[in-house]
Amino acid sequence: MSWSNLAPRRGLSFSGWALSLFLLLLPSALLFALAYRSDSGPVAVGACVQSLFALVFLRAHPVWRPPVSASLIALYLIGLAWLWLPTRGSSDWAVHIGQSVLLLVSVGLAAFHDLTRTGAEPLRRANKWCSRLASRIHWPLQLADCRTLPEVAALREAVRDEVRPVLALLADPRPEVQCAALGALEYRPHWQPGEAELVLKTGRDSLEPAVRAAAAYAMAGVTSADLIAGLASLLRDPVAEVRAAAAEALLWDADARWPFARAGVRDALSDVRLANDGPLFAAGRVPAAAVADLITWAEEHAPLAQRAISTLIEQFHRDLTDGGRPELGSQLAAMTLDPDCPPGLRVELAALLRDHNLLTPDLLDRLTNLDQPGPIRLFAAEQMLRINPHDTDGVDVLRGLARQPNREMAMAVAGVLQNLLGLDLGLPPGELPAPTSKTAADVARACSSGRTAGRAN
Repeated sequence: MSWSNLAPRRGLSFSGWALSLFLLLLPSALLFALAYRSDSGPVAVGACVQSLFALVFLRAHPVWRPPVSASLIALYLIGLAWLWLPTRGSSDWAVHIGQSVLLLVSVGLAAFHDLTRTGAEPLRRANKWCSRLASRIHWPLQLADCRTLPEVAALREAVRDEVRPVLALLADPRPEVQCAALGALEYRPHWQPGEAELVLKTGRDSLEPAVRAAAAYAMAGVTSADLIAGLASLLRDPVAEVRAAAAEALLWDADARWPFARAGVRDALSDVRLANDGPLFAAGRVPAAAVADLITWAEEHAPLAQRAISTLIEQFHRDLTDGGRPELGSQLAAMTLDPDCPPGLRVELAALLRDHNLLTPDLLDRLTNLDQPGPIRLFAAEQMLRINPHDTDGVDVLRGLARQPNREMAMAVAGVLQNLLGLDLGLPPGELPAPTSKTAADVARACSSGRTAGRAN
């Protein structure tokens, strides 16, 4: 057993820690006591060796469960042999009691080890915690908090290999019990046929958002195409809590599962009912294949394009903030100049670079070139005028954009002139008027005639 396998288990109670320490220190304590009583040097050496072994296993708790329990049994047998050899023929009752304790404890540990390995002991503990949950009367006020109960944590530990007791709880009509049972299955990596399907059905059939969210977290480790597609379908749930849970669950091992989740993600981003949801994946790392798909979807119609762009920008923002990808800034700068990149995404990328102080003067100047789309040039001109309101290059760009036969562009130029340069163009404060309004028509005529841009000089 390698040292890396000796990680302490979370959620162990104080009594569990105390029992682990007692079992670890018992052989060395017995040998030290008997060495002192019999004035035996070899027994004292054995006690020191036992202490060294105890230090090795000190960080592994609980020591009475596999995989540590087998090593602990060997530790007791070594202690028994070390005590028996130097004291053969001794008539001291304390020596015989010490040998009996070491032998009986090692036998008990061996029996418990075998019960655990065969699954009998975990199944017993799982049934115990399931019974406690089923008979529980008082529950948290928030249904989602049922997933964090101490009984749920203990049940999650007990059902690593056998989930049948937990699945039986899903038939309970109380949503509290269902939520707790699903909480015990969160991020479970291995499923037998039919188990994850039952979890998905429970989530889909439940009227409680917390139960549906718990089902999404429970299915975070599924690997089959149908189950991943079913998990992705929860991205269109009417409740934001469930959608967020499904998005978080899908990012678990997303590199391998993205091909199966792709269609469901696209449907969610295209859903007009969720157009105001913003970024789909507000946390976690989006795989490279998903980034490529999102860039492609940024050229589609609304709301798919807008939500794909916002999801990409959120991902790039997290990456830039974390600082784990120092080359990302230059890559995003290249994307803003790439003519094959969707214009809407390029504008948002430029704004992201500005927010992270990565929008260099050279890049800003290149964004004003005539071969760049109008929105990109408008953004660059606005940034130039924010830095220097008397920047002639920025004014020239606005003059050229204002003369385009595009009323929306004319309104945007007028907004920059009025808000940044203080020109009164009759625009109301706040949002710009609709392009079809009379005010927009008057402003567009003024822009196309060059009067507004000329006043900016």
